[in-house]
Amino acid sequence: MVREKRRPLFREHALQQYMQRRENDILPQFVSPPVFLFAWLLFALVIGSGVVAWLERVPIYVDGPGVVVANEYSIRVSQSTVNALVFVPVRSSDAVRVGVYSLIRFGSSGPYFRSTIIRLEPMVLSPRAIQLRYGLACSAGQEIHEPSVAVHMQVPLPAGAHIYDGMPLQARIRIGSQRVLGLIPVLSGWIGGS
Repeated sequence: MVREKRRPLFREHALQQYMQRRENDILPQFVSPPVFLFAWLLFALVIGSGVVAWLERVPIYVDGPGVVVANEYSIRVSQSTVNALVFVPVRSSDAVRVGVYSLIRFGSSGPYFRSTIIRLEPMVLSPRAIQLRYGLACSAGQEIHEPSVAVHMQVPLPAGAHIYDGMPLQARIRIGSQRVLGLIPVLSGWIGGS
């Protein structure tokens, strides 16, 4: 009797592949791949916007009422210059500096004009003292509600602007900047303002 060679039931190559597949870790799939990718993209977007909000700064303004003061108009063909007196609350007056640009709007509506601070008065005055010292009309004087410092400004205007002495105005003076995240009340204490 001739002995027949026994062949293995499975090929060796197939057994190796089977063993390799069994050794691989199989993790359960809780979410589909597109949802997983979307979650990572959303996470990256939140982190990126947080970094931008941390680095970006926004200006801080103080508003103050004021009047156009009697002055010699410097009239040129293309523009004229007007002097204005603005009253800044004493709590914000430390940040106001000579040479700082600000925005002024004459009357209750209309466009803002760029202006420059030329001088600060050294004294802090009460609303009543401001009315008496500068002879303010009722409408301009009623907008001052707290002790203030007088700020002298120079406003270049287009030649056709109709501005008169004693005209009320509103000024927005930039006093600094702060991080965007500082605008959120909970985070402002940790981050700090300026």
